[in-house]
Amino acid sequence: MGYLAFFLLLSAACLLWSAACTAAAARSDRPRLRSLLLVVGLALPVLALLPWLWASGWLAFDARIRPNWFGPVLTVVLSTLVGGLLIAIGGLGKPAGTTTARAAQWPVIGLFALAILAKAVSFGTLLILDNAVAAEARAMRVEAAEMMQAALPPAVADAENAAILHAQAAAALAAAPDLTAADGPLGQTDPDVASPAVGALLARHAGLLDTIRRAADMPACRFPRDWTRPSIDMLLAEVQGCRTEGRLLALAARHEAATGKPAAALADAVRLGRIGRQVGSEPILISHLVGIAIDATALSVVADILPTLTPADAPLLDDPALRDLVASTPSLVRAINGEEAFGLSIFANFADGRQGIDDMGRLAGDPNVAILPQEEPFSLLIDPLSAVWRAFILPADIAGYRRRFEAYRQLVTGGVDQSRTWPQTQKQIDGIEAEIRAGPDGFLSRLIAPATDSVLRSQCMAVARHRAAEVLLAATRERLASGTHPASIDALVPARLPSVPRDPFTTDAPLHLKATSEELLIWSVGPDGDDDGGPQRDSEECDTGNDDIGLRMTAAAVAAP
Repeated sequence: MGYLAFFLLLSAACLLWSAACTAAAARSDRPRLRSLLLVVGLALPVLALLPWLWASGWLAFDARIRPNWFGPVLTVVLSTLVGGLLIAIGGLGKPAGTTTARAAQWPVIGLFALAILAKAVSFGTLLILDNAVAAEARAMRVEAAEMMQAALPPAVADAENAAILHAQAAAALAAAPDLTAADGPLGQTDPDVASPAVGALLARHAGLLDTIRRAADMPACRFPRDWTRPSIDMLLAEVQGCRTEGRLLALAARHEAATGKPAAALADAVRLGRIGRQVGSEPILISHLVGIAIDATALSVVADILPTLTPADAPLLDDPALRDLVASTPSLVRAINGEEAFGLSIFANFADGRQGIDDMGRLAGDPNVAILPQEEPFSLLIDPLSAVWRAFILPADIAGYRRRFEAYRQLVTGGVDQSRTWPQTQKQIDGIEAEIRAGPDGFLSRLIAPATDSVLRSQCMAVARHRAAEVLLAATRERLASGTHPASIDALVPARLPSVPRDPFTTDAPLHLKATSEELLIWSVGPDGDDDGGPQRDSEECDTGNDDIGLRMTAAAVAAP
């Protein structure tokens, strides 16, 4: 009703203005003044409304924002134009038997006063609408805080918090140029992990490795952050530090495997997976994606270690921590909930006027920029354009943002982690995105809503890697028992695997296995659904057409000693 009242009052103000000017013109004996008053009475309201008509038309037909308010604004413009003409024609007409125009009897001062009053009341209505949105901001902040609190890792004492040790490790890494150098072992794609140089590097940084290992063995990790002021830069320092820690620990694990220490190597691979989970426990998508990347490195390290195992090492494969690393895929639910809470807190800043149109422009220029809200909200008088945007566009933008995340949450909780295949997920994502493209709800959600389809794709890729790791583990058990690798996945069922793992990027096809004299390769066809013969090695030149996902294990120790 508030929006209807605003447009009715706006129309009334314009028509009353036309009537007042017509009454003044009817009283004038000067032709030029009379013409000027009529032009002012008819043209001025229409000219004042034309920018709003253009803006609402642009929102409707170019930006395709919904609701765009083009219909109501056009109605006001037409009613002002047609109504003003009818008022002028009728007011300047002379009743039969008289020589005085009808409008000459109209109260000029009263009509002007009513026009001003209607304009003031319409302004007050706009203020009420703006205040209603601001009131919703307070509720959104409470909701976002509750969602974030539910998504955060549990608070722990410093003695049990891995974040303290990760901070120490990050400081030590920053002070170690031999670790951060681009041409160092950590920067190389395929370093000689058994070389004395690598051994010497690891020995020099034994203290740092001990800190990383102790951090990975901690029961929980919660980095200190001000979650009330979300921005992407608040995450990058710790996230990047953990990635570098992971590369160092992966190098140590591969060196241990190459120098005859498989138990220590597998223990470090398990720790690497834990670091990935610690990073991924942050309720934000960027942390989840980095956690997936570290998790992928952990599985790749396991694949490098398995060929070095001998029959005497078979009990190592029954370690519950190793089984947990291979079987458990990082969950996306926490990150989705936390990302929505971040977005709602940003919407709240715009809804109560602490951020305005200018801030949205800066956000559009760089979505990763940290924009701090004003201590005092912008008022309608100081920033009327932002107030109009808040009152008429922002509520639908917020509703659209909620709908998008609710749809993605249903995808995640409905089985994207394990049961749903990528073709099924992609079909639902396409439906969500098509609805958004057909009629987006606003600009802000476009800027802050993440590309969740790519996140879901990464999640499905993680599922594929974990299933490939399960096959490699089963194949290693078979090698240690029989002295040979299996020729197919079916050969592992049911003795080593309960069933053939399904390729999550197909409707119901199994993973692929290829055994050669050099390697054992397990892979999924990847997001494009085409089998490219397995994933490329990191050292190979990138083939943009190959998106297969999987793991490869060297066959150097296929024959059991």
